[in-house]
Amino acid sequence: MAIRSLAAAYTDAANRRDGAGMAAVYAPDGELEAPSAGEPVVGRDKLEKRFRRLVEKERDFLFQMTHSGVVEVNGDTAMARWWFTELKQPTGQPVEWVCGVYQDECVRLDIGWRFARRVVSSPFRWVLPEGQAINGALPSFLPLSGLPTP
Repeated sequence: MAIRSLAAAYTDAANRRDGAGMAAVYAPDGELEAPSAGEPVVGRDKLEKRFRRLVEKERDFLFQMTHSGVVEVNGDTAMARWWFTELKQPTGQPVEWVCGVYQDECVRLDIGWRFARRVVSSPFRWVLPEGQAINGALPSFLPLSGLPTP
């Protein structure tokens, strides 16, 4: 259950446009690899900088839905796979619909489970036809004490 909550916490932070929260689910030396995007990003500080840039400058809109995953725990490590769909609008670009998968290596630390390595692949992308997108402001969020904090 804790690893499912970890994946959910990442998606929650992404949808709230919280780059620090997105990085908080990683181990201090955690790694994000997106084969189509170049070199992996390694280390929580670099991940936070990358995620902040993503949600603050590179996306006019981002909404991710992580679907049921599979988790295999082996002591203090685990492997997991999560399928996701995402609507995103790169800054100044048309809206895209993305289907992808996260493949995770997790580690149990004193503070709980964290991602040691995430590999994200997006085998399906569809640029939506031009139309009028109406983006509203995000609501105020209730504080949830169970989420990893930056």
